[in-house]
Amino acid sequence: MSQSRQLAAIMFTDIVGYTAMMQQNEEKTVAVIKHYNTTLEKRVSQFNGQVLNYYGDGSLCIFPSATDAVNCSLAVQNDLKNEPVVPLRIGLHIGEVFFEDAKALGDGVNVASRVQSLGQENTILISEEVHNKIKNNDSITTKSLGQFDFKNVGKPMEVFALTNEGLFVPQRKKMVGKLKSKSHQKRNIIMALSLVIIGVAAFFIYNNFLAKNDSASEKSIAVLPFVDMSAAKDQEYFSDGLSEELLNLLAKIPELKVIGRTSSFSFKGKNEDLRSIAEKLGVANILEGSVRKDGNKIRVTTQLIRATDGTHLWSETYDRDLEGIFKLQDEIAGAVVKQLKLKLLAVPSSAASSNIEVFNLILQGNYFFDKLDKENVAKAVDFYTQALIIDSTDARAWGKLANAISRQAWQNYIDRNEGREKARKAALKSIALNKNLAIGYIELGDLKLYQDFEWKSAEDNYQQALSLEPGNADVLYSLGGGLYFAIGQWNDAIRLMKECIEIDPLKPLYFLNLGNILTHAGRLDEAIAYFKKALELNPQFQRAHLYLGRSYLLMGKPEMALKEMQQENLEVFRVFGMALAYYAANRHKEADEALRDFSDRFQNEWSYLLAELYAFRGEKDKAFIWLENAFKKNDGWLVFLKGDPLLISLKNDPRYTTFLKKMNLPAD
Repeated sequence: MSQSRQLAAIMFTDIVGYTAMMQQNEEKTVAVIKHYNTTLEKRVSQFNGQVLNYYGDGSLCIFPSATDAVNCSLAVQNDLKNEPVVPLRIGLHIGEVFFEDAKALGDGVNVASRVQSLGQENTILISEEVHNKIKNNDSITTKSLGQFDFKNVGKPMEVFALTNEGLFVPQRKKMVGKLKSKSHQKRNIIMALSLVIIGVAAFFIYNNFLAKNDSASEKSIAVLPFVDMSAAKDQEYFSDGLSEELLNLLAKIPELKVIGRTSSFSFKGKNEDLRSIAEKLGVANILEGSVRKDGNKIRVTTQLIRATDGTHLWSETYDRDLEGIFKLQDEIAGAVVKQLKLKLLAVPSSAASSNIEVFNLILQGNYFFDKLDKENVAKAVDFYTQALIIDSTDARAWGKLANAISRQAWQNYIDRNEGREKARKAALKSIALNKNLAIGYIELGDLKLYQDFEWKSAEDNYQQALSLEPGNADVLYSLGGGLYFAIGQWNDAIRLMKECIEIDPLKPLYFLNLGNILTHAGRLDEAIAYFKKALELNPQFQRAHLYLGRSYLLMGKPEMALKEMQQENLEVFRVFGMALAYYAANRHKEADEALRDFSDRFQNEWSYLLAELYAFRGEKDKAFIWLENAFKKNDGWLVFLKGDPLLISLKNDPRYTTFLKKMNLPAD
């Protein structure tokens, strides 16, 4: 697989109203397209550029400089005013483009596409990066249109319109495009009114964050787990794996909203109406299917359904040898793209290993890893290891192995430090073998965050992963719910966690972590609503009862807190929570017994939690002893230090400020 990268000025074009034009007058539209293609090729060549892709009513071009790109766009728009007039909009951005075989990919391409999407007929819009390069050119005039918060772009971007003679300059209020939902702005207003009038933040959260939008975008899809139709019913790992591979493949398409695995797979084995599923997930389309695997032969049946009315947009049955599975994945993704009329540079290709035996072992590893308990994660490690015995150069298998071993270390299934070092080596190996695969960067970022407490290095790895997979919820979770949470950037952390929920709206972990961030930020009412939503999705979800009980403690309701702590699923957190709740309720004998129980059984692995217990009891000296112990052990729970409400008694102690400095954290 040939790969290369280059920094370029990127030009994205799109003919406005192309579909309607074709329906109204096909002959005229053909003439328009010919005029457009001829003009584009002439002008792009004149200004030292290259046309990388045509896609019916648009194109992607690159140039060696911003000036060339801007001058070309001006010339193109001027030429296209001649008959037959071509209603074109153009977007320009500077960024890195990487080429994988014949496909052009990268964050720069995605951003240029989003800038173009804001335009109207006869407009040229440019990013701030382009503007900075041409702002001193007297022959080019511009106007700022303000900041825009594009979907799957980390920060708001300023966009400018070229205002040279003959160009149309759009009004901000009439501009639409690939933007994030504005609902979060409305939510803030509603929340304030709710708190002032009746103080029901839970109602606000549910109705504004969680309720599904009836007008789901047509460019949205959920991939349901394919049904195992094998005679022995022993190929569930394969049918699940194929579904997830397709989901991940489609998620690489910038124009398409793809619901995450946890939410899509939550309907597995349930005979629920597809319209109901689509409403809960907020999508317009459903891809479902079945797999029958018999030795080296597979039959895959797929169907794409428009959920609003149950219309079958497309269906197909494929009979293949197992070795053809990779091409088959690409074919199915391509069919979905065609049916949803997406405008793409190219359909992404499967990132799976070309070795079918390795691929099969990875799918089996994924199947067991998703169960997350000690025994099944160990099985996942075994399958990934078997894959690497067959092919030690498979970057994805190394990344999967790193992730699984790290899970073992985090949960204390194996020695924490030894496990993390094994995970680090595996992640570095994955990156060395394939620098364009995100999984290695995600895992390395996690190790820099939870093991090394190297905040900048963690962010660099997460941003690299995000540049490769802009819509990857795992990356957004690590960056927002991990790094920004740890360093106290609450607003950024909250924003990214809400994006995670949009991508995977039925995943309880996202609600739990957002509630935790809100707790640290002092927004208890909102936090409680998210903890309750996590429990609604999974009544036994780890830490959900603990964190909800902690909220009640902080609100001065120890009896309600104790009731929640007693329902906590994992024993270590249940004993911890009861020690807190008993102390808050002035049941000191029971509190002391719970503390001793926790210390005797869990102190070796849970130093940070012991520090929290002693701090909550006001025993500062012991709290600092256990904080230091946690630091020596590289206890990953130290990422929760900043703003931790259970450590409030330590905040005015000089030792606390010293400890923050040791962690390279800003003062509270």
